[in-house]
Amino acid sequence: MRLLAPQTYEEASEELKSRVCNGCGPAGFIGKLVPEKLAGAGISEACNIHDWMYQEGEDRQKADLFFLANMIFICSRKSKWLLPLRAWLAVKFFLAVFYAGDEFFNHSLTPIS
Repeated sequence: MRLLAPQTYEEASEELKSRVCNGCGPAGFIGKLVPEKLAGAGISEACNIHDWMYQEGEDRQKADLFFLANMIFICSRKSKWLLPLRAWLAVKFFLAVFYAGDEFFNHSLTPIS
C-alpha cells in the first residue's frame, strides 16, 4: 500500500516537488523547530504530500485528512510497541495543522508550475 496522494503529486517531477515541498513545518526558522519524525518514524513524505495539496488549494479538509492518514500509515509500518505513542503524536500534529494551517493554504487556486 502507498501513501494517499493526489495524481498531480504522483506525476510531478522531483524538481517541481522540491520547489513546492519542504518537509515538515513552514519554511524558515520556525520550520526548523518542527520534527520530521514521530518517535523515530520519518514522516517527511506525508508532510511533502500535505505541502503539495496545500499549494494546489483545492480541498484543505482533504489535505489535512490525507496528512493524518499518511502519518498513521507510516507509524503503523514501524514497531507496534510505539504505535500508540506515534499515533498520539500524529493526532497532535494533525490538530496543530488543522487549527493553525489556514494561513499556509493557497486560497487563490493558482496552479502549481
